[in-house]
Amino acid sequence: MRIWRMAGPMALLLVAPAPLWAAEGGVLSINAGLTIWTWVLFLLTLGILSWKAFPAIARGLETRQAGIQAAIDSAREDRDEARRLLDEHQRQLDQARRESKDILQQGREAGERLREEILAQTRKDNEEMLERARRDLAREKDDLLESVRREAVDLALKAAEKLVRENLDDDANRRLVHDYIAEME
Repeated sequence: MRIWRMAGPMALLLVAPAPLWAAEGGVLSINAGLTIWTWVLFLLTLGILSWKAFPAIARGLETRQAGIQAAIDSAREDRDEARRLLDEHQRQLDQARRESKDILQQGREAGERLREEILAQTRKDNEEMLERARRDLAREKDDLLESVRREAVDLALKAAEKLVRENLDDDANRRLVHDYIAEME
C-alpha cells in the first residue's frame, strides 16, 4: 500500500522536468506516445516489483526486524539476568563478609576466653606452688627448729653429764663449758 502512495510523486518527478525544459526552448519536447509508454512501463515495472520483489523485500525486512527485535529482547533479558546475578553475587559476597567477620569475632572472643582461662590457670598454679613452697619452708623451719632444740637438749645433757662426772669446782665448771662450746663451733 505504501508503494502505491509513493508511485504518484515518483511519476511526477519523471514527467515534471520535460515541460519545464520545453518551455525554455530546449531540445526536449513532450512526446505523448513516449510519455504513455514510459507510464505503462513504469506502472508495469512497479506492478511486477509490487507483486514479486516488494513482498520479498518486506518479508526480508520484517524477518530482519524480528531478528533485531529478538536480539534486543535477548540482550535485555541477558542484561536483566546479569543484573539479577550481580545482585545475587553481591548479596552472597555481603553475606560471606558478614560471616567471615562473625567468625573472626568469634575467634577473637574464643582466643580472649582461652587467654583468660590460661592466665587464671597459671595464677592458680602459681598460687598453689607458692602455698606448697610456704608449707615446705614452714615444715623445713619447724624441722630445723626441732633439730636445733634436740641438739641444744643433747648438748645440755652432755654438759650436765660431764659436770656431774667430774664434780669440779666452779672455775673448772666454767672452763669445761667454754671448752665444750669451743668444740661445737
